[in-house]
Amino acid sequence: MEIQNIIDLMSTITSTQSGDPFCDFKRDYSEHNINEKNQSLRFLNVQKAIRLLSELKECLLKRPDKISEDITLSANHCTIISKCLSFVVTYGFTTCLIPSIWKSFENDQKHIQFTQKISSDKAYKELKLYVNSWFDLIKEPTLKRLILVKHINVLLAGLCQLSLLPIAKPGTEIAAESSIDELKYEQLIIEQNKFKNILKNLILIDRDPLFIREIIFVLGRKNCQKHIKLGLGELFSDLLIQSNGIQTFLRVACDLISETSQNFNQHGLQEWSTLIHNYYLKSKPKYTNYIVPQIWELLRSNTNFHQLQFRSIAVFCIHLMSKENYNDFLAFYISPIEQLMKISKIQNVSRCIEDLHSLFYLFRNEIWSLSPKLLTHVAAIIYNVYTATANGVYYLKSKLEDLVFLILTYFSSSKDHLKLIIFSPYQISVNYDDGGNIQIKYAEKEHQLNLESHVDLILNLIDKRADSKLMKTVFITFLDMYTDVSSKEYSIMEKLFIVKAIHHLIEKDDVQKSISTDPEIVLDFIKSILKVISENNVIDIEVLSIALMVLGCVLENAKKNSQFDCLINYLTKISENIKDATFKDLILETQEKIKQAHNISSKQPAVVQRTIDDVLFDTRDPLLPCRSHALIELKKIIESGDKMVSTKKTEILIVIQENLKNTDSYLYLSAIFTLSSLCSYFPNDILPILCEEYSMPINYNHSPETRLKIGEVLMKTVKLLNETIPLYKNRLLNTFMAGVRDNDHLVRASSLSNLADICRLLRYNLGSIVAEIVNCADYVLRYDPATEPRRAAVLLLQMIIQGGDSELLEILTDSIKDIYHMLKFQYQCDKDETIKLHAQVAIERLNDIMKSLFLEPK
Repeated sequence: MEIQNIIDLMSTITSTQSGDPFCDFKRDYSEHNINEKNQSLRFLNVQKAIRLLSELKECLLKRPDKISEDITLSANHCTIISKCLSFVVTYGFTTCLIPSIWKSFENDQKHIQFTQKISSDKAYKELKLYVNSWFDLIKEPTLKRLILVKHINVLLAGLCQLSLLPIAKPGTEIAAESSIDELKYEQLIIEQNKFKNILKNLILIDRDPLFIREIIFVLGRKNCQKHIKLGLGELFSDLLIQSNGIQTFLRVACDLISETSQNFNQHGLQEWSTLIHNYYLKSKPKYTNYIVPQIWELLRSNTNFHQLQFRSIAVFCIHLMSKENYNDFLAFYISPIEQLMKISKIQNVSRCIEDLHSLFYLFRNEIWSLSPKLLTHVAAIIYNVYTATANGVYYLKSKLEDLVFLILTYFSSSKDHLKLIIFSPYQISVNYDDGGNIQIKYAEKEHQLNLESHVDLILNLIDKRADSKLMKTVFITFLDMYTDVSSKEYSIMEKLFIVKAIHHLIEKDDVQKSISTDPEIVLDFIKSILKVISENNVIDIEVLSIALMVLGCVLENAKKNSQFDCLINYLTKISENIKDATFKDLILETQEKIKQAHNISSKQPAVVQRTIDDVLFDTRDPLLPCRSHALIELKKIIESGDKMVSTKKTEILIVIQENLKNTDSYLYLSAIFTLSSLCSYFPNDILPILCEEYSMPINYNHSPETRLKIGEVLMKTVKLLNETIPLYKNRLLNTFMAGVRDNDHLVRASSLSNLADICRLLRYNLGSIVAEIVNCADYVLRYDPATEPRRAAVLLLQMIIQGGDSELLEILTDSIKDIYHMLKFQYQCDKDETIKLHAQVAIERLNDIMKSLFLEPK
């Protein structure tokens, strides 16, 4: 039969003179006139419609491939077929569905509700016919589209009724009413299993997204029938442990959320994460073998669609595990990362960093995010990898920075944790491959020379993030550490790290404002410091100086505080035991400030802004803490762009240099920071003066200690100048080259170390002077009698190699061979372990660069 003839016959079934295709049946049913004759008529018409649909399917399947289905079926044809399908649904499917089942699937479309039921046996037989017929029809693409788009809920409802409802066992009252004996019961079980297999194939084998989508709708309804909910829930559970089963389910679910314009975090995230996590409660072995690998796949998803949603689900599932069982959380999700980083194969480390960033940072603002405390086991590794790659070119550097910031934010309040992270007993070196990934190498720390650069990295990170709360917390923790500096718990370099951090942070407006408005914690530390000093009668001038300086900062905006009373008592006892007249006066002044703080009124007038002349006057104060505070204030004025600075820069330079010569570490550190700020704002005026003072000590009668401080100022200025360094490279290089010839071995070592930093920063901007620098390093290694300069010379060669990297051949030209021989000789013959270590690191880096330049990647 031709397609047109079939369509015409369908039209006769679904049309009447009144224009309503179903008016006769509506009238009969609405008048409760359902008799045996009408039921037979209904069934015959439905059968006829199904037969016509089946014949249409056969014709469509036999049509030539070249003929498009859009040409075969017109819009009018599709309309008639849709009416025929609706006829079958209204007078076939819905008459056989149990009302409680149909409510679980019924959507907004309104179907006729019949007031008289068909017998259960007849309804069962008819429903089997309709379900089997429709599954046969959807083998043809055109009919499949027409059926599933509008009537998938009806087809799924029929399939679920046939496969998921319990069958009454023989001997029960319900079985007797339905005439179910042993033979019929076995037949019903066989048929039910057949329909169950159809449903399983749709979900587990075919993974038809339309059916999965409809099931999600059904399970989300509150009035879903109990047996349907349990049966479909079990099928979904089976889907989750299939290969990529979770992604299949979530892809459909996320599409559904997108279409309905709902918030993913409010609709579905928690429910679906709980659904996945529940497998842990059902079967831990299945969860371990099937669910955990899929959660890792979700976390690493790079799909174009729903990537963020997939990762959200993964993190939520891992969050649920951390709450459920901490040990299993570590075993499933943290220990694998830790082990991979220790194996340290190429790409392992980069993969682990991306995983940790997705786990802990990507969703840090969500209530279900993973707590940073769970990073305890890998915090030190992350920190060390960050410090090892901070000065290199690594494509995941920003993610490492995010993780370190998160670690600092969480662990900064714990002195013990922070100490284990930043003062870890091992160090990490990194090698880069052609793809930008890194390989890390662990080694025990033989020295702590890198701590000075590490503190700059951390302080720069804190400044960059501008987190005032973190600044205050880190400051208080370092202050807490500083109370222990007199003990043997910290090495010299660790003490320098702590002092440098405190000095940097105390200058920050956010820190000063924070500790002034909320001084309780800071006052507790000051109280503990003063208590120890007063009770033990052992006065550490540096510790006392910092305590008084911080206390002065608190008192500037202090309100009445009961803790001040005990502070006065401690200060009185200290002043009785201290011999230094300057400190006696400072303590008396502090006591007066404390007494005044008790009487501060909320209506006190605003503090008058101090001028630059006032600050310059205080920089000559006989009390060292006052001078130090004035230098800090002067630095802020310079950085604020005050116009008076340019007119008084000569006077400022003289004042700072006077304080630079002082032996008090806190004072000269303040002078160094202030002078570097002045130099960076007026490099053309100040830089030549400092370079001349450094390179010509006889003309200025500077001691070696003062010159070392000037060198520190120059290096801090170099870092502040940043990209404009090449403009001043000749002056800086010549200055430190002159310092290499100095009589003092520490000045020689410092000059070489400063040359190393400048060469690393300049890279290919070094120019032809690099040959002279290499010869200088060679001369020092051959003839310098002191160990420190020779160590610095090897470090200089290492920094030249590190800075050159892929442009090494262009920078060094003919000097590479000489450098290699120098390093090889020092590694094999020198007895100093530090020199051997620097030489080994430089040789390995040189080998890596040469391989990357001349050998094809594997």
